[in-house]
This record gives sequence, structure tokens and C-alpha cells, in this order.
Amino acid sequence: MVIDCNNMYCGSIKRGDILLCLDNNEKEISVVAIQDDILNQSLPTVIAALINPFSNKDEKFINEVILKKEESGLSNNGICFLHKIFTVDRRLIIAKKGELKPQKLQEIYDALDITLGKFRNKNS
Repeated sequence: MVIDCNNMYCGSIKRGDILLCLDNNEKEISVVAIQDDILNQSLPTVIAALINPFSNKDEKFINEVILKKEESGLSNNGICFLHKIFTVDRRLIIAKKGELKPQKLQEIYDALDITLGKFRNKNS
């Protein structure tokens, strides 16, 4: 894969940003950044969750979050898969499409808690 550094996104990245990037097959995909903002400022990678197109007839699971195009910056409604988390090389990020509002970001956290299991104190 040849990375075209002239077309990569050079702006800052924050948790909850909707990003357009390239996958391993050089296909454009959408993701939501879920990595901590401090790490987003300093690491050459971003931990993200995959977003796929969503239709009302599609099944939605408890660890998935629907993202309406009006609230996400996507061209169509999408569904964020919090069970498909991966690391994105910053050089593969093409553009920022939008950013999630705090309420929608909380839905992402809740779905992520289901996928990863809440971190619990052994005494509770």
C-alpha cells in the first residue's frame, strides 16, 4: 500500500470525531475515534470503531449505536460497531466528517462498556 501523504488529514483529532480513512484494501471507511484526547495528540495511531451504513430494516445489537446523518456529518445514516475496534495509522486518515455531541458520545461509552465489560472493583 502506497500512502499519499499529500492527501492525509493533518488536523487535530478528538474522541468522538467521525473520520474518513483507508482500510488495508485502500477502500474508504468511516470510523469514530474512541481513544483518549491526550493520546490522540501524541501517538501516530488512533483507536477507532467502525461505522457502516445503516437502514431501518437492519438489526441493531446492544453494543452498536445508530448515528443519524444529521448528527454525525455522514452522508447517510450509519451504525457504529463497538465490537469492531481497531487501530488506524494516522497516515491513512483522509478527512474529518463530523463530531459527536456529548449525549451521543455517552451512548458510545455505554455500548463500549457492554463490549469490554465495565471495570469493577473486586469488592463490589
